[in-house]
Amino acid sequence: MDVTPTAYNIPMAYSYTVLLWCGCRVYVSCHPRSRLTNTRIVEKRGIGCGTRNHQVGTRLWLWELLPDRRQPEVEIQFEAS
Repeated sequence: MDVTPTAYNIPMAYSYTVLLWCGCRVYVSCHPRSRLTNTRIVEKRGIGCGTRNHQVGTRLWLWELLPDRRQPEVEIQFEAS
C-alpha cells in the first residue's frame, strides 16, 4: 500500500512561514525531493523580540524555532501585516 502524499493527491508546499513564540516570522524552505527543511530565515522581527540573533535575513538552526524555556512567558504582540 502506497502512503506517499502523491498517492492521495495531497499538495505539499516547498516553502512556508512560521510565527515564533517571540513574534518573529521565519521563512522555511524545503528541498523539493526530500521535502526536508533546508533553510530557515528570519523574515520579520517581532515587536518585542529580545533574541539577539533574530535579525531580518539571519539563518536559524532548527532548535532556535523552539521557545526559550529560560524566558518567562510573555504576551506576544503582533503587527498587522
